[in-house]
Amino acid sequence: MKKFLTQTAAIACIALGTTISSGASAGAVSFGTSSDGPGKSLQEQLNNLTKSGPNIDTVGGQTGYDLFTNTASGGSVATFMFEIAGFASTNKFGIYNSSGVKAQLFGGANDVSDQALVSYNDGDLSVITKGFLPGYTGNLTSADYEDFGNVFGFYLERQDGQVFYTENGRNQNGSQQAVVYQGNNQTKLQIPGKSAGTFTDNEFIIAFEDLLRVGGNSDSDFNDLVVMVESVEPTKVPEPDTVSGLLVFGLCGIGLMLKRQRQQNAKLTLLAVPNKSNDA
Repeated sequence: MKKFLTQTAAIACIALGTTISSGASAGAVSFGTSSDGPGKSLQEQLNNLTKSGPNIDTVGGQTGYDLFTNTASGGSVATFMFEIAGFASTNKFGIYNSSGVKAQLFGGANDVSDQALVSYNDGDLSVITKGFLPGYTGNLTSADYEDFGNVFGFYLERQDGQVFYTENGRNQNGSQQAVVYQGNNQTKLQIPGKSAGTFTDNEFIIAFEDLLRVGGNSDSDFNDLVVMVESVEPTKVPEPDTVSGLLVFGLCGIGLMLKRQRQQNAKLTLLAVPNKSNDA
């Protein structure tokens, strides 16, 4: 039994080494060639908004975050960055809770520089959306949602009722339809109509693809609706790989402990056996 556990731990340790060497970016989604033409890719669009500091790396910078919560202020702001999509006039964007209840932040009439203020009020939610130049400048809208909670993901909804979520498991075929980037406290961005500012680590860019990627006809360019959200933070839920890593470390520890015990037992056995070469 000890030999089996030791061998199992050794195999696990090798697997752990393979996992670590694979790097955190192993799960990064692959981009396709945008059907919108030259200069319209997510990378190029974000580069155009960068005034100084390092460009946002749309491949290596993917966080994998899918659920968020509010910070201590109890409020956050979502800013419409850009939307390059045939469904632009009808797409909707917002947040959803664990029950799938949706709270809309932006609709088809909204455009670049528009903002939505979200207030988290001890379980209830309030959303106020306002248009700003150079985009949509329609009337201010507001909505309240009782018992919404303060753990949420982001969604994009099309006119035909197809909804895509930041949680892959909620999407058809488990398809990844959004990529999320966290601020680095270095890059300075300027959204049209807004003053330039540093992309801080409490700000996140959520970029959606509005055609199904797995089993669909998507070009996987993720430029179809892009929003920045500030004063939120990801929920601290371990990724599956992290849990597996902890299990492997445990197995490695068991293997090493059993090996040391075996070596100690062998030494005691040698000391207990008489030295026949010194017998009379």
